[in-house]
Amino acid sequence: MEKGSWKNVIFLDFDGVINTCKDNSKEATEKRIRILGEMCKRYDCKVVIEASVKCFIDEETLETDVKWVNEIYKLFEKYGIDCIGRTPEVSKKINEFSEMPICKEDEILLYLSRHPSIENYVVIDDDDLPKHSDLDKVRDHLVTPLMYAKTAEEEGLQEFHIEEVGKILKKQKKKL
Repeated sequence: MEKGSWKNVIFLDFDGVINTCKDNSKEATEKRIRILGEMCKRYDCKVVIEASVKCFIDEETLETDVKWVNEIYKLFEKYGIDCIGRTPEVSKKINEFSEMPICKEDEILLYLSRHPSIENYVVIDDDDLPKHSDLDKVRDHLVTPLMYAKTAEEEGLQEFHIEEVGKILKKQKKKL
């Protein structure tokens, strides 16, 4: 895992992108990670985890006790994927008794504000962002693989997503 300065980042969700409903075999998972590796190589990208499992991943070291995440890390290494961080877990105080988690979009924007060297980014997540969000800028950076499809072959990260990522990285600049 590498830290430092970078220009292109992929914010990566796991469920619906790497893990899907119909086929989570080692072969299917490895195929999806190989596609991610091709994206990273072709567009000189680093990966930041924005998946819900991040709450079990140390923010500084990226270490985890979650076995299946460690298996993903091994495949990241095999395919030359540099995972450089994870989005922060943030909540806002609603009143003196309760807090509300902040949306993924807010966590992504917070990560970007903390890492000004990032010039371009893509969010790969099967969850479409809220249509009435005040963060519509993030929507322009979104690639949405299918979590649920008719066939297992249609689910998760696909070869055609490589070109989608390229188009987003080429035309978009981070705006905070």
